[in-house]
Amino acid sequence: MHHPSPLRFLSVLAASLALAATAAAKSAEKFEQTYPLNPDGAISLSNVNGNVQIEAWDRNEVSLYAEKIASSDDGLALTDIKIEHTPAHLSIRVEHRKNLRFWTLFNRGEVCFKLRVPAHASLRKIDVVNSSVTVRGVKGYVNLDSVNGVLEAEGLESGGHFDTVNGSIRASFSQVGVHDRISLDTVNGSCSLTLPENAAFELNADSVNGSISCDFPIKISRSGRRHLTGSINGGGAKVVLDSVNGGVRIRAAK
Repeated sequence: MHHPSPLRFLSVLAASLALAATAAAKSAEKFEQTYPLNPDGAISLSNVNGNVQIEAWDRNEVSLYAEKIASSDDGLALTDIKIEHTPAHLSIRVEHRKNLRFWTLFNRGEVCFKLRVPAHASLRKIDVVNSSVTVRGVKGYVNLDSVNGVLEAEGLESGGHFDTVNGSIRASFSQVGVHDRISLDTVNGSCSLTLPENAAFELNADSVNGSISCDFPIKISRSGRRHLTGSINGGGAKVVLDSVNGGVRIRAAK
């Protein structure tokens, strides 16, 4: 039986490692732009792969930073960022163009976003698939939707809707108006909502396979292992939390 020489073995190993390094290498492309936006303007964003971070600031404009990442230049070229802009609305959409060549079928790129937005802007719809979303300090209405990802938001003031399938939701409000509506909905994950101690709201919480807890003194209208409905501080805003496989908690800010 013929055995390869040690030198040949090392050559083959080196070639294999080089191929693996080439396969693991990634191509990246950065995009930066600023768009004027009314103080109460709206932002919408649609993305498939890549996390999204949004933070409020004191300027009437949106600072957009995006980084496209793919395993090759071909995959990078097939990932487009589409922008539509008016003073009242900024729309950001990621599109993945189709290509039938075999080596591009599994080469879909991702785009990671970092935005700074006017403090009183609203997030009309932040819609992602395989991504997590983080929001800080936005005072307008917030609408976050993911399929596979965690949703986190803090410093909110005008109600919001949070929906994910596989991921937890953590939202914190520094102010709650009597007409606000806040809803957290997940299938496989927990829901945690923090509100000011003086918040007045109607609570409807459900969890199929998880516990429900509420820090606030509550006038209960319905309660059980899987349900908690009642009025806090006389009622007002509508607060709905729903999880299938995860706990639900309503916290009072300290």
